[in-house]
Amino acid sequence: MCTEKIMIIGASNAGLAVAQNLYQSGKNFEITMIDKSKDVGYLGCGTPIFLSQPDRSYHAFFFKNIAEIKQQLTKLYTETTVEKIDFKHKQVLINNSQGQQQLTYDKLVLATGAEQVSLGIAGHELQGIYQIKNLQEGLAVNQRLASDSVKNIAIIGGGYIGVEIAEAIQSRGKNVRIFEAKSHTMMSHYDEPFGERVEARLRDAGVQIHLDEEVIAYSGENGTVKQLTTPYHTYETAMVILTMGFLPNTALGREQLDLYTNGAYIVNDQQQTSEPDVYAVGDCATSYSNVLHELVVNFSVSDAMRGAYVAAQNMIGEPTSSGGTQRTNAITVCGLNLFSTGVTVNEAELYGIDYQYVDYEDWQKPTFMPHNHQVKLRLVYHAQNRRLIGAQICSEVDQAGVLYLLSLAIQKEVTIDELKVSDFFFYPTFNQPTNFLIEAARLAK
Repeated sequence: MCTEKIMIIGASNAGLAVAQNLYQSGKNFEITMIDKSKDVGYLGCGTPIFLSQPDRSYHAFFFKNIAEIKQQLTKLYTETTVEKIDFKHKQVLINNSQGQQQLTYDKLVLATGAEQVSLGIAGHELQGIYQIKNLQEGLAVNQRLASDSVKNIAIIGGGYIGVEIAEAIQSRGKNVRIFEAKSHTMMSHYDEPFGERVEARLRDAGVQIHLDEEVIAYSGENGTVKQLTTPYHTYETAMVILTMGFLPNTALGREQLDLYTNGAYIVNDQQQTSEPDVYAVGDCATSYSNVLHELVVNFSVSDAMRGAYVAAQNMIGEPTSSGGTQRTNAITVCGLNLFSTGVTVNEAELYGIDYQYVDYEDWQKPTFMPHNHQVKLRLVYHAQNRRLIGAQICSEVDQAGVLYLLSLAIQKEVTIDELKVSDFFFYPTFNQPTNFLIEAARLAK
């Protein structure tokens, strides 16, 4: 019996997870992985941490070391470009320092992630303007920050990546400004009352935040950026970091595979594209929203890892379906933890959902307990069927367990009324006699 050839393009978290699941199945596959970078397995979420700790080695921020990766593969091609895929004949043309080579596959996995796109701002070609999607870009930013002459830093984009990078750089004694074209930070996952708390923490740390202020031009001297301009003012800056403008990287299959509105590969619940022997996972592929009941693109490591598991299981011969996504998210900013799942109030309005919401804030534990903290909660639910469709939490303590519960509740279509009478425990070390989730649900109209 011939060994099945599995080819994975992209050594992202998702691509590596596919290889790991195939390898751990114990079945005999010939697994080939191809990536344009030499640094495979890097976790981009570690970039803010190593930027805030410049003496710490970036080698600590890899999903796997290269020896472990090679153990799970038959062949690894790094610093290699995929020039063309012939889906009909299942052939891939690659190019590297050894020249061109044509490879064949039985099943193909596209894990090519997302890429940052230029917004076409005047002066964007100047030196000193950085993207921060991969390791090499992060290292370049880190090196530039080491210069004492670099004082003023501009972060373009107030999403969760932007605020993490801003906090990290501010901790190194730099003057940091965030420019966000929307009305509050992290708007893709949080409503304004939660964004305002993040903004307050950042301002207390010394970060200057410019909301509803879009950058329209860069200017410089001797080819290096020195200023940026908005409709309201011109600001001095020695460095610009772009943290927005991502689109799925789907150039290899754009002409042959079915695409979503933003260019992502459309996949079914088994991660198959419109070509059954071609799978797509991670940021280049769609997910199914359990709230909207339609396809979405969710730039999320956890979503990518789930898709990788589903794709591998189906290639192994153990049919598995994806459970869909709630776009669950968490972040820590200046000691403040935020958690989100489902849709926000802003998104519910955008999608025309007939919604209601309830806000609740209280102490985590009885007031006689030491080391107590406030918890702010917002629950969003459908006005007609009462089904929970979104939640946001803000606290200085870890609420990840509550977030997991709420994410699953949305997936399983739990109603706000079911939450009112749910069986939760009480112990003063952990919570109040009536859990804050229950209290919030009981305030629902």
